[in-house]
Amino acid sequence: MPLPEFVAPMLATLVDEAFDSDEHLFEIKWDGIRALTFVEGSDYRALTRNRQDLKPSYPELAPLARLPGGTLLDGELVVLEGDRPSFSRSLERMHARGKLRVEALARKSPAMYVVFDLLYLAGAPQLARPLRERRAHLADLVRDLGEARIVFSDGVVGPGLEFFEQVRQRSLEGLVAKELDSAYLPGKRTRSWLKVKTTRTVPCAILGYVPDERGDLTSLIVALEEDGRLVSAGRVGSGLTDELRARLGKLCAARRRATPFVPSDEDGAWIEPGLFCTVSYLERTENGLRAPVFVALLEQPE
Repeated sequence: MPLPEFVAPMLATLVDEAFDSDEHLFEIKWDGIRALTFVEGSDYRALTRNRQDLKPSYPELAPLARLPGGTLLDGELVVLEGDRPSFSRSLERMHARGKLRVEALARKSPAMYVVFDLLYLAGAPQLARPLRERRAHLADLVRDLGEARIVFSDGVVGPGLEFFEQVRQRSLEGLVAKELDSAYLPGKRTRSWLKVKTTRTVPCAILGYVPDERGDLTSLIVALEEDGRLVSAGRVGSGLTDELRARLGKLCAARRRATPFVPSDEDGAWIEPGLFCTVSYLERTENGLRAPVFVALLEQPE
């Protein structure tokens, strides 16, 4: 039985708090690229939730072709930076073009495919089966494949609060709680899957940047709104790829000014107002943001 051309991934509903439950599996919420992989014959397809072809950008997925034909997996492509998943590195990998560029990034920033669900097995749909059964078959497939970069997503049943605290201490994005008896509902966002995030995201004004000895941008100096006014929130360097640093460096160089437009104790090069970004963080502190990570550039000068 041939696999479908596409299956829209099931989605999780965001909730405010973690909880304990013997009826739920608690997994890490991996901060990467959602990927569905279709194994047919001795080949495979890898697609994002928007049907973008991932196969050319991730040669690490090649061993999937050894899985039994008619297998359809759901998971996340994750690139680690230190011991934490880096979404920006995953995006960098996904957007890479050209054989030499792809191979260079695969060596520099290798990805893991963290698989967490089994949608088809030997061409037979598994979607109506309970999650506990789907995952049991999935664990067997991953174990038998024996590839270090194709990983089964482990989880715990019961102590969700303790698991969430461990996730928070490791500065991970959050957890997903899934009902063990739930079916896989393509494209649906239901309460059978719940997600709890440890991070918050906030829009920031870019005050300036910290240059290295050559004058190149190493990190941004940002400000955010507090009680109706902008206040300096310190530096953010995590999440900036080499390409982003080069791009932001050019944007900032064109807007240089002598002093910060918001008071700041940081030592850096300053720019005119008008450049904004989003930053994720774990919590506010007296010194700014804890574990800030650059997410995206919001505005550019015309």
